[in-house]
Amino acid sequence: MALVTSKGGLSSTSSSSFTNQLKNFDVFLNFRGEDTRLGFIGHLYNALCQRGINTFIDDNLQRGEEISAGLLKIIESSKISIIVFSENYASSTWCLDELVKIVECKKNDQLVRPIFYNIDPSEVSKQKGKFGEALSKHEEKIKDNKKLHSWREALHEAANISGWHYKQDCTEFEFIQEIVEEISNSKLNRTPLFVAKYPVGINSRVEAIILQLDIGSNDVHMLGMYGLGGVGKTTIAKAVYNNIFSYFERSFFLENVREKSGTFDGIIQLQEILLCEALGNRQLKVCSESKRTIAIENILRNKRILLIIDDVDKSDQIEILIGGCDWFASGSRIIITTRDKHLLHTFRICHSTYMVNELGDHEALELFSMHAFQKNKLEEDYLELTNQVICYAKGIPLALSIIGANLHGRSEMEWKSALDKYERIPDKDIQKVLQVSYQGLDDTEQNIFLDLACFFKGHFKDYVVDILNSCNLYPVIGIQKLIDKCLINVDQFNKIWMHDLLQQMGREIVRQESPQKPELRSRLWYYEDAFEVLMENKGSDNIRGMLIVLPEPTKLQLDANCFEKMKNLKFLMVGNVDICRGLEYLPNELRVLDWLGFPLSSLPSNFRPQNLVALNLPQSRIILDKVCKRIQCRSLTHMNFRNCQYIRKLPDLLSATPNVKNLDLRDCRKLVKIHDSIGYLDKLESWDLQGCFELHILPSCIVMKSLKTLNLLGCERVRRFPDIPQGMENLKYLNLAHTAITELPPSIGNLAGLEMLGMGSPFYWCQLPISIYELQLLLYGNVQFPKSVGIGRQAPLNSESLRKLILQFGRKLGLPQDMKCSGVKIDLHSHHKFSHQIDFSSRVSISKLRVLLTESFPTVSAYLVSDLAEIHGLSVPGKKIPKWFNHQSTESTISFWVGPKFPIVALCVAFHLVPLKDSYADNDSYGFVHDDIISWVCDLRIFINGHKGPLLERPFIRFLKCDHIFFLGMPHSQLQRKFGDLMQGDRNHVGISCKISHWTSEFGKFAPTIARMGVHVACICSPQNSVIIQDNSQNVDDSEDTMLTPLLPPCSTSIGSHTNIGCLNGLRCWRPW
Repeated sequence: MALVTSKGGLSSTSSSSFTNQLKNFDVFLNFRGEDTRLGFIGHLYNALCQRGINTFIDDNLQRGEEISAGLLKIIESSKISIIVFSENYASSTWCLDELVKIVECKKNDQLVRPIFYNIDPSEVSKQKGKFGEALSKHEEKIKDNKKLHSWREALHEAANISGWHYKQDCTEFEFIQEIVEEISNSKLNRTPLFVAKYPVGINSRVEAIILQLDIGSNDVHMLGMYGLGGVGKTTIAKAVYNNIFSYFERSFFLENVREKSGTFDGIIQLQEILLCEALGNRQLKVCSESKRTIAIENILRNKRILLIIDDVDKSDQIEILIGGCDWFASGSRIIITTRDKHLLHTFRICHSTYMVNELGDHEALELFSMHAFQKNKLEEDYLELTNQVICYAKGIPLALSIIGANLHGRSEMEWKSALDKYERIPDKDIQKVLQVSYQGLDDTEQNIFLDLACFFKGHFKDYVVDILNSCNLYPVIGIQKLIDKCLINVDQFNKIWMHDLLQQMGREIVRQESPQKPELRSRLWYYEDAFEVLMENKGSDNIRGMLIVLPEPTKLQLDANCFEKMKNLKFLMVGNVDICRGLEYLPNELRVLDWLGFPLSSLPSNFRPQNLVALNLPQSRIILDKVCKRIQCRSLTHMNFRNCQYIRKLPDLLSATPNVKNLDLRDCRKLVKIHDSIGYLDKLESWDLQGCFELHILPSCIVMKSLKTLNLLGCERVRRFPDIPQGMENLKYLNLAHTAITELPPSIGNLAGLEMLGMGSPFYWCQLPISIYELQLLLYGNVQFPKSVGIGRQAPLNSESLRKLILQFGRKLGLPQDMKCSGVKIDLHSHHKFSHQIDFSSRVSISKLRVLLTESFPTVSAYLVSDLAEIHGLSVPGKKIPKWFNHQSTESTISFWVGPKFPIVALCVAFHLVPLKDSYADNDSYGFVHDDIISWVCDLRIFINGHKGPLLERPFIRFLKCDHIFFLGMPHSQLQRKFGDLMQGDRNHVGISCKISHWTSEFGKFAPTIARMGVHVACICSPQNSVIIQDNSQNVDDSEDTMLTPLLPPCSTSIGSHTNIGCLNGLRCWRPW
């Protein structure tokens, strides 16, 4: 026999060898050869071939042959079977056997379409006429009743499938063209795309995107997917395509648009691909661009389509291909993948966007293991090395796949060597993909990116902008473009970050400037390269920046003029380096001089910088009198002399550095006096004097219109706060806690924008002027000032005060006053004895706790710009949970049931201090501590339906001497963003746990424990589910045991004994810097 395919070739083979010879076909033709072979079937076959449809036709079969297993497999693997019923069709047992197989495949979702060629469908269905005669003859010859029955069943079923009936009312050519058009538009357009060898972590992302696409809606919807290179945008887009293409009349996936558009006729080719796919004619050529555009528009208007345009980097690529949303028929869906988020906004018709994030650690481990070990679990011998890879790749699928494949089957020694190399030199295939985004930047943007990668990752954005502005790099627009292209991101504290692989990509670009000679590179960040240049005095004008930070303090014998050859040096950042000789030269082109532990008392005498922006010399021997006499620099905006113990006075900066914005003198313990002119620095925004224990002379007045934060925490000798003669509406945060200030000036009312005021000390109380009531602000500790009352050493709250406080707290969160839970049993007379266990493993030193605080909340300014400033919280003395909280627990966990959406929640935790001599304290007698100061950190975490969610909040509670109740509330938008995705169905079980993760005791006598928890929430708890036995009344109990223990021991004072709680308009959660 001769086998004929749409590829046009003939091969002499038998049916028995089909399985080994043939691949899958688009269309299988089932027909009676003597009726149609030389006419209709031949024309139909050729028309299908011309459309590029791979068609199987089994021709020239000898009568009487039985159908082979190979041919049956071809039928199974074909996408469409076309049955051509003709006059003598039923006389062929071969045709009937094929038909039975085809009907069987139809049940497995194969598309089957009949053609009734010059025959009425009823003859086939009812087996009359020639069909009836043929079957009668088969009954005489074949005694296999089962086979005969299967033929009749197959004929009846196939005849009732929607198909085509040729009645000679049109030409055969027209009839065939109609068939080919429908076949071209049918399941042939439903070929799934290859997604990935190991599609790890894809399903959840695909589900999220499909949810955004809202397939059921009849609107046109366009979605933009964006993310950094190698994160899996194309892979996820292909998976989305495979999941939803069956819902559309036509579906298209245009891949590598950026790459194809880079050629001379790239866009033309993309237009032709779209046209050919749409029309099913792969040989189609349209010469005119305008004709192609009109043809595409006509196709898009008339069909409900799915179109994915992959890897777009310019808006004109989209406009030429698809115009606007008005080109599309109702119900169409368009997905665009790009590395440039701004491009989606520029196009203005993207209805939604989806950022593709990196894989989580578990997903990354699974993907890497599949490539490295060919299984989804790692090998124990490679545990440590595998963790290094996971840490290095930081969730980028491209890196995990390439590195995993490279390490597959290699020894531990080879792994170690490869990983050491990756730390210094990235894989070229990873570098190539990541570098695409960099190559799309202009010169200034590339310089910004390289500066960030080499020197400024993790720095505050405003700080970096000031520095790069002085280099004429236009960083405001440049940094935003880097954000849009997913090369960097800015966190909630306004710090600049980038993925570690992107940082390494940037540094590798610099290394390639001169792989063997570091002195010829533009930037040096690796300390060994910097050592080589400095020790051998190899510097050059090429060097733009130098970072020399060693893991341990090191002394170096450097030449006094080792920087003399680096005339163009702009950034010098040094840490843990002590030069044993003097330093006689620094380049005048410096914009940043950042030297931790600078060993000299002054700067070189010939150093005359005109463009210096940042002078950071913390923990150094610098004496500011000498520095200010030599440097007159109007460009200097950032000065950091933190922990400099040789500074005794702050000289006149108004004439030396009048434009300084940030002045950090924290922990300068020898600082005594501040020059009066400092009070007139009208560009100063942040001034930190925390921990300056000897400081007692401040400027007589401050006129600082730009000042936002002023921190005097711990300045124990400061007795008087400066006068404020003019309005200072920008000052948001003022911390006077642990100072000797006992009275604020009446001019404090000029701080119209003040939001937080820290005050008070174990040794002093502060009388408030009447002008304070003009302000809407909070004391740290989160209790607002009372009217007509000072804050003294005695501040107990009676039950009425607490009731008002709680109700106003609830109103701030938008919670109703009365809320009951049917799952809480009322037991008004229950007097539980609580067992409070101390967790000794979480005890840390005071310095460790301070480090934790600094890491979590780097600066006051960072806190004020973050969404943490919207968290509502307060802390008051006491231990009894108010009954306003409709769920209560005597454990460190509490749970309840809610509906489909995460609700607004108010949380209350009661902390109890117990003696360290007892690991357990089975009574409540230790409510007040006379001779210890306790601080702690607690982790509040939410569990939903058994799944652990992200951290709810981490309160830092410091310097307490008695039991306290902590209240917490968050905006509903934040709660939804954090936990909304974890909600499932109409009933969700929510649990909240509280754990003291770190604590310290100043005198080692007491420790904090969790006594009780309470939640105020709209729940759907059932009574039979309740295991909570607590009081559920709605008002605070006025009985004596509700009285809250005073914060400090009673003392004689003219101030009344009760604090009247005012309104809480400015309520926020306090962060104690």
